[in-house]
Amino acid sequence: PKVIWYEPEEKWVMALYLDGSDFALFESRNLKTWRRLCDVSVPGTSECPEFFEIPLDGNPENTRWVFYGGNGNYLIGRFDGHTFVPESGPHRFSWGNCFYASQTFNHIPPEDGRRIQIAWGTVENPDAQYNQQMLFPVELTLRTTQDGPRLFAWPVREIERIHGQHWRWENLTIGEGETNLAGVEAELLDISVEFENRTAEEFGLIVRGTRVAYNAAQQELSCGGCTAPLRPVDGRVRLRLLVDRTTVEIFANGGAVYMPVASIAPPDDRFVELFARGGETCVASLGVWEVKSVWNR
Repeated sequence: PKVIWYEPEEKWVMALYLDGSDFALFESRNLKTWRRLCDVSVPGTSECPEFFEIPLDGNPENTRWVFYGGNGNYLIGRFDGHTFVPESGPHRFSWGNCFYASQTFNHIPPEDGRRIQIAWGTVENPDAQYNQQMLFPVELTLRTTQDGPRLFAWPVREIERIHGQHWRWENLTIGEGETNLAGVEAELLDISVEFENRTAEEFGLIVRGTRVAYNAAQQELSCGGCTAPLRPVDGRVRLRLLVDRTTVEIFANGGAVYMPVASIAPPDDRFVELFARGGETCVASLGVWEVKSVWNR
């Protein structure tokens, strides 16, 4: 269950998983006695509910409520303290293969105001003395798109505190084949790249052996067997990659597509390449940061 404080009526509200794709909302004044408010069905998901209010396009006077289950599939709607009325959905949140049971932080100070989510990364690491991981915390925003309101995900800004060495390029022409980024050799990376395609049928990056590709004709992003629809914005495809020891988390076009992918890199491959197939592409801008450990040693 997920329990939140509903300030307008000074009561607790609980989202509870029932069975199949069925959930329900309950209310309580004392956290002991609960009354059922309404049922919520989220096709295509189960378990681990989350329920929160979020501004649309950053406007605190125009909010919606989001209800999602374990795999992140979500509904967008309105909640009057008694009934949740979906307006759209279910929509897919994660396009990857290692996202589950995420939760968001409540009561972040108003002067901050972010909705921050952290998820379970279901990645097995046979060489470690532990199993699986938490994915990188992301800020959630609800934005108007041509398809209607949708959740966007973006790494929290605090990652800048662990940025290390930085490399930058602009206006690179990438011809047929692979182009190694000279001088870049690191284990953990934060990469931002903006492609303006010319004639390539497919283009992208190979990061520590993991291939992140964009199919221009199909307007499709792929990595590690996962695919997601992705339309260019103003003729450009923008990608951000967080490369960890067992995952590559991809944020496309400002977080419109979120694709966390399980990927255990070969220890001796610490390189980054750009590639094009069937023509050439242009890298309008590319920034690569080495990411340091959060632990002081």
